[in-house]
Amino acid sequence: MRVRYLCDRAIEYYWGKINLQDFTVFRAPADPYYILIATILSQNTSDVNSARALARLIEVVGTPIDVGKVLEMGVEKLAELIRVSGLHYAKARTIVQLLRSLSREELEHDEPDSLRAKLLKVPGVGYKTADVFLLMYRRYPVFPMDTHIRRVLHRYGVVDRRESYEKARRLVEEELPREADYLLKAHLSLIQHGRSTCKARKPLCSTCIVTLECSKKL
Repeated sequence: MRVRYLCDRAIEYYWGKINLQDFTVFRAPADPYYILIATILSQNTSDVNSARALARLIEVVGTPIDVGKVLEMGVEKLAELIRVSGLHYAKARTIVQLLRSLSREELEHDEPDSLRAKLLKVPGVGYKTADVFLLMYRRYPVFPMDTHIRRVLHRYGVVDRRESYEKARRLVEEELPREADYLLKAHLSLIQHGRSTCKARKPLCSTCIVTLECSKKL
């Protein structure tokens, strides 16, 4: 139960210090398109740049996201609007395809496993994006694996960095309660641990909350 111990310690230490408003997906949680677009914009960029891109988009299309305005804008104009997020053309194509492929009705009411399959059919929507949406919007008990979490789990010695996303996710979920609230806290707490302590460069092992238990595979 090493994964459960790690998550429990992370929640105990970080959860009370986390401001959910620091995560863009929580700034308009009632809109499924907002959460998906925020997650897409966060891919392969900094939190600052993804937040800037999202803010620029919201200035034009509002919240809840006005689908008609985004589609009328088209890929070229949308890409320019979100340029600061990086990979802007690819992200714009993904956003447009997503809005064309899935209705709010489907996002809000489809059975979760079926919806996950539909999301993964949209070019540019990967496992993490689909799982973040299912956990944070639909409150479905799934554990999204991002770069910070995979690094923490690898160094801790429970998931090899070469494991596929799906295998790594299942290995983690096997040890954790199948409860959305717990998984959300564990997900965000491990991200915070990866950002503040188990950093990609120069991890702060001497102040780590699990330094005695960690395999330290640096």
